[in-house]
Amino acid sequence: MADGSSASAKAGEIVAKLRDAAQKVLTKNSDTGNYVILDEAKEKYQVLAARSSNLSRDVRDQYQALALRGSTLSRDVLGKTGITPEDLSKVHRVPAFVALAAIFINLLLIFSRYNTGWVKGFMKINGKVYEAYVSLMAVELGEGGADTWRFHEEMGVDCGTSDSEYCMLSSLCEASLPEGADPSAYTPTEAWCALEEAGKLAQTLLWLGFIPGIGTMFLTLLFAAKEIGKVGTYLSKAEKQGISMTIQKYAISACWVGLWAFLFISMVAYAAEVPDGLGVGLISLEASFGVVRLSFLLVSIFGSLLIVSLFDMWRADGFIEAWMEFAETPLCSVKKALYLELMLQMCCYLLMFIDKVQWELLLVVICVYYVDAKVRNFMLMYVVLSSASILFDLVELCFMPQDWENYTPGQTFTHGLFMTVLTLKILILGTIYLYEKEMKAQGGAWRSFHPDDIEGREDEIAE
Repeated sequence: MADGSSASAKAGEIVAKLRDAAQKVLTKNSDTGNYVILDEAKEKYQVLAARSSNLSRDVRDQYQALALRGSTLSRDVLGKTGITPEDLSKVHRVPAFVALAAIFINLLLIFSRYNTGWVKGFMKINGKVYEAYVSLMAVELGEGGADTWRFHEEMGVDCGTSDSEYCMLSSLCEASLPEGADPSAYTPTEAWCALEEAGKLAQTLLWLGFIPGIGTMFLTLLFAAKEIGKVGTYLSKAEKQGISMTIQKYAISACWVGLWAFLFISMVAYAAEVPDGLGVGLISLEASFGVVRLSFLLVSIFGSLLIVSLFDMWRADGFIEAWMEFAETPLCSVKKALYLELMLQMCCYLLMFIDKVQWELLLVVICVYYVDAKVRNFMLMYVVLSSASILFDLVELCFMPQDWENYTPGQTFTHGLFMTVLTLKILILGTIYLYEKEMKAQGGAWRSFHPDDIEGREDEIAE
């Protein structure tokens, strides 16, 4: 009874507070008996509304000013190059997009050549084991080169560089062991010589590949801008000299194929030439080699896209239709969320090629086809395969070292991507469930098969 009276008293207090609050805003009209808003409350509301309106107007004005400033700046830049906005509308989108990708790929390749993340292994100096990070030309001993000084102090090697963090492979190859030293207590000189030869070979092939790499950028950009006045004039002169449009297309394709071939040969040559180990255990290929592998994948994708576009080997109707469907899908919808999650997952998979080849990328293709073509067989295929991959990922997650300080920078990056992909897999499965629920409400969801449904229905084999 005491609890009941206490609850009743609290309820009475709440009702009294609500009544007091209502009296500050509402009053009862003596003539009609209806409640109306007090003039003071109405004035306060109007003041707040005016402030909100002024704020939104200020934000809109600032946005328009920034947009106008950006438009003016871009127009000035284009004016200096003699290109008008009308000219930009004539640019062929696929070659232009591929040319931008070529610039990105070449920058990646330049970055990879001077990083000490090509090979990682464990070496010996006077019987002690140290971790070594090898580039195409030099080696770094310990994290951040903390132990590189041991080459000079304990082995008497002139590292051939003013940077104390690195020691040149050529210097290690030419160096001899200290007098009276036990050869088994040191990394064999042959290992350093093999790394030097592998680095020289890969460096040479990559620089030779840079020649068609430059061609992929400039020739593809020129072809993309062939409808622009000045560029079109130069290409017309080339045609008059006997370089027809077909020959130009073959030249562009040859550059992409050449870059693709040099990347592949450089990876094979380097992997074949490096030694099995540095004295302790086996060596492993690291992130810089993975960057070349990622570049090779990107060249394969964008080069193929450009070549089939140049020679009209495919029709872009299906791609355009899929893009229009994506663009027209409402932003705050389950379907748009599913598209965005799949796109993010695909980007993560591509970046994970730095560590190793990720064939799970094909799961994204399966799911995208299901969403676009609404083929439920592919949905079931994706759910089963993705669920199995989640279980395998959980096993791998339990095996991973919990202390991230044990990872190299490349491993830290790829393991972070691994966690992101695992999270996205779970989110995508949940989003598919919501999407199917939404489709069911619209009458388009998957239904269980019954023999009675055979009549009057077409065979629903995946197209």
